[in-house]
Amino acid sequence: ALLRDKIDAVLVPRSDEFQGEYVPACAERLKWLTGFSGSAGLAIVTRKAAVLLIDGRYTVQVRTETDTDVFEVSQLARPRFSEWLIDKLVKGNTVGFDPWLHTASEIARLKAALDAKGIKLKALAKNPIDAIWGTSRPKPPMAEIAVQPLAFAGRDAAAKIADVQKTLKEAGQHATLLTLSDSVCWLFNIR
Repeated sequence: ALLRDKIDAVLVPRSDEFQGEYVPACAERLKWLTGFSGSAGLAIVTRKAAVLLIDGRYTVQVRTETDTDVFEVSQLARPRFSEWLIDKLVKGNTVGFDPWLHTASEIARLKAALDAKGIKLKALAKNPIDAIWGTSRPKPPMAEIAVQPLAFAGRDAAAKIADVQKTLKEAGQHATLLTLSDSVCWLFNIR
């Protein structure tokens, strides 16, 4: 995949396009690649090395789930993963990433750090993990949407929307963008 995409490294986060903590099985790319099932992590694979970056909650778990002969395990904080890339790559190398799986601010920070060393970032049109995972990748969830009863939701969706509109008006704003699926579900009382 690295050769096909003309990249020297690829980022594999534990996130989906909604950036939520919980991801469906079809988005468990990090788990599929590394075996690691924790709720936070990032793998970086280069042509010669691979690392799994985790936080301190997972030091025991990662050793039982991940082949440490294949993946170096590091507790390097995710905002500083550029340090690992700079150590392993050279000027002119390219790091590929799926633009749907990273925040704009994360990519901006990474770009600034890598630009200083002459390393490029490349947004990939297709996720290379999905291509390798192939037909064994679980299908996206397709359950029917259900309206949450008012007994659980507290207020109807129209009242919640009106409150958001009032808040926007008071703040002198014209719109808001909700991207987290749990926020969208809360606003519209859907599950």
